[in-house]
Amino acid sequence: MRTLLVLALLLSPVLAEQVPSRDFFRITQTTSRSTTTPGAWRYAIAPRTKEARRYWAETVGFWIRSLKIGLPVRLGPIVIEADGGKLFSSPGCTRFQPTCYTRPALPEGFETWKLDLILIDFHNALAWTLADAKKHARPYPATVTLSKFVRLHVNPNGVFRVEPMGWKP
Repeated sequence: MRTLLVLALLLSPVLAEQVPSRDFFRITQTTSRSTTTPGAWRYAIAPRTKEARRYWAETVGFWIRSLKIGLPVRLGPIVIEADGGKLFSSPGCTRFQPTCYTRPALPEGFETWKLDLILIDFHNALAWTLADAKKHARPYPATVTLSKFVRLHVNPNGVFRVEPMGWKP
């Protein structure tokens, strides 16, 4: 009985603070109206909430630093690697698992369990967007932009071309 009381006291701060496990990210879909690529699909994935933006900024900063020093970055469905100043992608995990993501060492004030919830929602958003982009990548590649990180050009055969957004590998 004493053990249960101690456990309840330890878990009470975690249980008291409820964080939604969805709607951390916004997916925006548009189609191109330019004369060079009419009808090309574009997707943007960006954090929606203030808290998600804080965690996203910390995580993206870590991912960029990792790529700059030559380490691969696991993003669930895809893995991104830098080689010779260019970015390349390869397939990743099909289902969400925490080990399918390159996770940053969070600074003080950030909680790992919240990062888990944010990564779950990001995984769902990215997996859905990539699947939809493959369907609409005709006759022009569909573009998926991950806020302040990378842009993926999805070809109809499922091959991705990756380019950085606002930074150099």
